[in-house]
Amino acid sequence: MANASIYCSSMSMQLFRESGDEFEIGDRIDRDINVVQHKNSGVRFMVKRIDVLSIDVSELEDVKKDVITTRQLKHKNILPYFSCFVNKSLNEVWLLSPLCDYGSASNLSTELKLQEVSISFIIRDTLCALEYLHTRGIIHRAVRGSHILIHRATGSCMLTGLKYSTPVIKNGKWQLAVHDYPSNGITNLNWLAPEVLEQNLLGYDAKSDIYSLGITCCELANGVVPFAELQPTEMLLDKLTGNFPRLIDSTCQDLHKLDVNAMTAEDKIKHEMYLKRRFSDAFHSFTTDLCLGVDAERRPSATQLLSHNFITKQKKKYPNLIASLEADGIKPNMQLSPENTQTKISRKK
Repeated sequence: MANASIYCSSMSMQLFRESGDEFEIGDRIDRDINVVQHKNSGVRFMVKRIDVLSIDVSELEDVKKDVITTRQLKHKNILPYFSCFVNKSLNEVWLLSPLCDYGSASNLSTELKLQEVSISFIIRDTLCALEYLHTRGIIHRAVRGSHILIHRATGSCMLTGLKYSTPVIKNGKWQLAVHDYPSNGITNLNWLAPEVLEQNLLGYDAKSDIYSLGITCCELANGVVPFAELQPTEMLLDKLTGNFPRLIDSTCQDLHKLDVNAMTAEDKIKHEMYLKRRFSDAFHSFTTDLCLGVDAERRPSATQLLSHNFITKQKKKYPNLIASLEADGIKPNMQLSPENTQTKISRKK
């Protein structure tokens, strides 16, 4: 059966008529994302379904911004939209994109399955996407594991979530700093840089994405969302004072002081896994010393980080991310067949 991946570089918005009747709805990938199959070609895609009866005006504006911004970009590490239309029979807006059958990086991290080499490939591709965005005057403002999708056929990652982005070019001029706070970014607070949350007169720039990348490194390595146990005010204080999460492995002294008897069965398993592993000095330095610095001016750019040893050394081990994942026994989230691809699901209420 055909796969959308082979068309990633050549498909245009004109290949599909604006009708949901051309597609069969298959497996649910996420809350509002499904696999769909194009009836005539047999090609499978990923579709984001937005119920127009349940969203407000601001959310609809976010959708428009996402589509408009994405259509202005073309990069192998940024998720493209092949088509955007209203499925009138379901009262939904459909955003059609390549099928990323490994799902998101955050999904793969929850059971601590991701090894350092795989994380390096994921971060490298994300840096390539950020480098592209930053040179075009766009700050992403939502770098996190769930916005990094893994595309099996190309062996690469694709960054999404551009509805949270903001331009640094206003009235034809490149601004040194941005003061716009992402009103739609409450779900991304844990990943946002301190200078974004602080909302002071100094503002922030593209280096704020580098901080978010550092938080994402901790998320993928540790298998948990950083700052998840803190209230927003506590999290802000921690970030402003330089108290940030770190990579958890056998070198963490606090790990050896924890009372194992007071842990839940699940926490005991994670604790044992943490004690058995050791990340490289390059990974620790990349995350703690470079990405998570409180002083934004001292953080490296995406271009500079691409030459860091943590990024470059992994090329010697595996040709791409998929080879690394397969070596770790990680398989795609969706083992699709013609039968389950044809399964209909009802519109969410």
